[in-house]
Amino acid sequence: MSTLQITEPLSSSSTSPDVIKKVEKNIKNEAKHEEKTLKSTIKDLSKTEKMESKAHKAAVKAERALEKAEKHEQKTLEKFHKAEHAHDVAVTDVHKAQHDLEALTKNDGKIQQSLNAKKEKVEAAMKANDEHTQERNAKLTALRGPGGTNESGRVVPAVEGSTPTTQN
Repeated sequence: MSTLQITEPLSSSSTSPDVIKKVEKNIKNEAKHEEKTLKSTIKDLSKTEKMESKAHKAAVKAERALEKAEKHEQKTLEKFHKAEHAHDVAVTDVHKAQHDLEALTKNDGKIQQSLNAKKEKVEAAMKANDEHTQERNAKLTALRGPGGTNESGRVVPAVEGSTPTTQN
């Protein structure tokens, strides 16, 4: 993914300070862009998790509605001779509840698949970010030399939740 193509290590004696600044700026911009993309992906995952939770709750509610409709049908059957019309209404409710349960269960399954795919995408993005951060830090160390880092060795910001990368 790196936009920089360095075929041989840069040293302070073979490059000008302007080139080093430009390469450092490119590396930092790449890190910022990747961090924004990762945050966006994590936010999308969070939204999908909330949607999945709501869909699951709706499916559970529909299942309870189905059970309730079936109990009502049984009570109505016992009184069938006195309330044939009420029985027909209950049968209709059962069919509607079954349809709703099927539709909501199918939707829950689709959202669950989407959630799993997005979790895998976030994990892959976090892994790639860690690898790219290490690569950028190595490039910056090569540019600056062993004593050129600042802030206790940290040269590229890490994403929240990931292991910070430092230089010794």
